[in-house]
Amino acid sequence: MKTDFRIEHIDPIGQGVSKQEGIVTFVKKSLPNEVVTADVFSQKKGVQFARLIEVKTPSPERKTPDCPHFNECNGCDYQHTSYEKELEYKKNALQRHMFKFPEISITTHGAKRRLGYRNRLQLHYDKKRKVMGLMNYKQEIVPVPDCKIVDPSVAYELRALYAENNWLKVVEKETFKGHLELYSKDNNLGGHNVKVSLNRPYANGGFTQVNSEMNEKIRVFIQKKAEEIIPPKAVVYDLFGGNGNLTVKFRNPTLVVDKYRTTPSPSAHQKFFSLDLYDKGAIKSLIGLKATGYPRPDWLIIDPPRSGLKNLNEFLNEFKPDGFIFIACEATSFTRDTLGILGQYDLVSVDIFDLFPSTQHFETIGIFTRRKKND
Repeated sequence: MKTDFRIEHIDPIGQGVSKQEGIVTFVKKSLPNEVVTADVFSQKKGVQFARLIEVKTPSPERKTPDCPHFNECNGCDYQHTSYEKELEYKKNALQRHMFKFPEISITTHGAKRRLGYRNRLQLHYDKKRKVMGLMNYKQEIVPVPDCKIVDPSVAYELRALYAENNWLKVVEKETFKGHLELYSKDNNLGGHNVKVSLNRPYANGGFTQVNSEMNEKIRVFIQKKAEEIIPPKAVVYDLFGGNGNLTVKFRNPTLVVDKYRTTPSPSAHQKFFSLDLYDKGAIKSLIGLKATGYPRPDWLIIDPPRSGLKNLNEFLNEFKPDGFIFIACEATSFTRDTLGILGQYDLVSVDIFDLFPSTQHFETIGIFTRRKKND
């Protein structure tokens, strides 16, 4: 059903919002104050979703997308406007999520590159239909041979796979439908360091942040903050710490906790402990470390997956750290997980790091210190 809509504002996940005749309509890739024609493809009570067909009255903020696949592919959300406006929309999104928090300024850290940064890409394929790519709004596969957000090495390999349907040879012995992942740990031209993983768990080649430049920016930021607020001899637990990336240059004795297939080797100040932090007995396992001689934490660094850490309060009630740094992939999980602990901890600062330019996603980093009156 094709209808004209006037877009009022952008919602927290980058969709244009229209309110007409008591119905809220979400139109991706539209901008505030635009009049657009869109095709409604999904409806619920009082809410509907529509695909943009035509922009009748464009916003002065609108620009031509850099990627030829932008209008059909669901991978990017903001290439139809400037990067400055994208960062503004992301900041506004976080502020809307934090409406129950005490008022606090938010600092935004933009990326050096809006395009050509992503070192890992997962593609879906269907051998019967001879199609490989990313999903559109209908969850149909859209070919993306000229994807603009992948780094040069991945882009090179991507084009090689699409050339004469070479990808069909790569998946010849695989299931009819599945996925393949391209990943590079080095940003070198020519594709020589790009690997292909077939129908394996995401980041099968070893988890690394998809934006290495911004990851380093976050690491330096957290290290600097830690040196300012964490005493030199304080014990730090780096939860969901992976290979210890964020605390690798800390001066503090640090225990890095995550679920490892192969536990990394310890360093001068970092030790590693393999544990599924979502397991019901995770806190009890951490408490048990005291018997092995490892001290309880004075500070926590917490960097969970997108689902967040719903029982954050249980970790804080048990260990009563002097403070913690919370790194969230989703603004929704950041506010959900930390709102309930504000009676015990003060939110000192909030920063946005744009690890995922052109998309709706960003990292939120909050620094919390324990209220002394609760000690």
